[in-house]
Amino acid sequence: MSGLRCHLQRHGVVLVWLPVLLLFPLLNLSGDVLLAVGQAALVVAVGVAAVALVVTGRVAVLLPVLVGLIVLAAMQGEGWQTVWGVLAIVSPAVLRGWRLAGAIALATVGVAVSIAVIEGIGDAYLLSVGGILLSGVTTTSFLRLIEAVEQLRRTREELARAAVAEERARMSRDLHDLLGHTLSVMVVKAEAVRRLAARDPEAAAAHAADIEEVGRAALADVRAAVDQMKTLSLAEELDGARRALDAAGIRTSITAAQAEVPDIAGQALAWVVREGATNVIRHSGAASCRFELSEDGGELRLAVVDDGVGGPVDTGERSGGLEGLRQRLRAVDGRLDVRPGVDGFRLEARVPAS
Repeated sequence: MSGLRCHLQRHGVVLVWLPVLLLFPLLNLSGDVLLAVGQAALVVAVGVAAVALVVTGRVAVLLPVLVGLIVLAAMQGEGWQTVWGVLAIVSPAVLRGWRLAGAIALATVGVAVSIAVIEGIGDAYLLSVGGILLSGVTTTSFLRLIEAVEQLRRTREELARAAVAEERARMSRDLHDLLGHTLSVMVVKAEAVRRLAARDPEAAAAHAADIEEVGRAALADVRAAVDQMKTLSLAEELDGARRALDAAGIRTSITAAQAEVPDIAGQALAWVVREGATNVIRHSGAASCRFELSEDGGELRLAVVDDGVGGPVDTGERSGGLEGLRQRLRAVDGRLDVRPGVDGFRLEARVPAS
């Protein structure tokens, strides 16, 4: 589709000027009826040959025909020399390199000679000759610009497809590495449970416990992988935290300053909101909680404050929890402060504002 669009653009840029260039010969038809009809037919033939050359690209056949018709038309009299412009604007659509330079040079020399022979060298001579040369150069530049833009578009699409393929391959590798060995162990132990269930219940129970432990470890690995691929919205997380806390019977207030939050910083702070709300619901026993978002000294500050008994116990044995938040914030040059106290618990995150 993009290639067709570029093709149509090239055609449009070239062919839109044909009526203008062929209008001058039509305005200078001979007074004799038969001669005028023949001249009009010649103008139509030049236009048809030019369109056919651009649309089909058959240079070897149609370009000599077009040049012959232009030479014949240019010698019809005054006002007919603009037909050389047809050659100048058509050539960039079908020629490249030295052949294009030769075609534009031929159009320039042709108009210069025909004007000198038929009209003579007057005040507008250089303007007319320069106009043909400029039309060829301008058309060439514009068509090459269109082609460059189309090439950049195709390159961008290829890069996007390559990025998607690479991401799919990475996800496939991650899932294989995370679950391949774990599921294999679970299958083997499940087979052992089935074999031992009747004759050795204690051994079967031991294998079942191993399956449970391996499954929990696999679940933690999958959660970690999903967390790395998932993106959050700070506004959505604040709204979700408010609704979750309200449902738990905890009064909630949100204070947000009119500060612009960059996407990367917003995602890190969104994880803080999610973890903070979870901890308040599970551990705090609080009656109220407030979220405060402000900008202070070039930093964005998000505080989660409750009036409960304290915060969670963070053992550091899993990738989530407060240690997980610290890792996420360090990735964006931020930091996490935890301030438990007798009157509640305060979780405060700071990230650069830019």
